[in-house]
Formats: sequence, structure tokens, C-alpha cells
Amino acid sequence: MNRCVIAANFALFLVLLTLAVAWPSGRFVLVVARPGSDAAATHALIGRAGGAFVSATRFSSVAVAYSDGDGFAGRLMAEGALFVVNHALAAGCLQKEQS
Repeated sequence: MNRCVIAANFALFLVLLTLAVAWPSGRFVLVVARPGSDAAATHALIGRAGGAFVSATRFSSVAVAYSDGDGFAGRLMAEGALFVVNHALAAGCLQKEQS
């Protein structure tokens, strides 16, 4: 079998696996706003989409948000979020640096 075919199938598998894990499901999501956005702009984006701010991360343009309503991820994207993913992926972002 051709190595390129095997590599392409493996890459497709990894993409599909990543999408399955990252797909926003449930009421909590990780919101990634535009780079350089401050915390206030990120919170405002969440509020405009009908959600509530839950937790900050070490990056001001990334936050965990909550909403009871259906279609929250789509509303966040419509309000200007770059990415909306499953909040479980926030584990690495939630650790604030100790000084």
C-alpha cells in the first residue's frame, strides 16, 4: 500500500478525532475571541451572545462561558468569536501563573 495513502488516512482520522473532542457540547464552552482582546471585550462578547462568564484563563481573549439556550456556540461565532470549543480543552489555559 502506498505510504501517502496511509498518511492521508491517518491525518483524516486525526482531524475527525480532534473535531469530535473539540466540538462544543453541553452548556459550558471555551470562547476564543480575537487576539489582543482584553477581558472586558471577551466578557461583552459572551454577554451579547446571551451567555454568562464562568472563568478567566491566563489569556484575556479566552474564557469559559455558560448558557442554557440552544445554539450558544453559533451565537458566539456570530458575535465575533474566532473559535468556540468544548470547555474540557481549557485545562491548559486555566492555570494562572504564580508570581
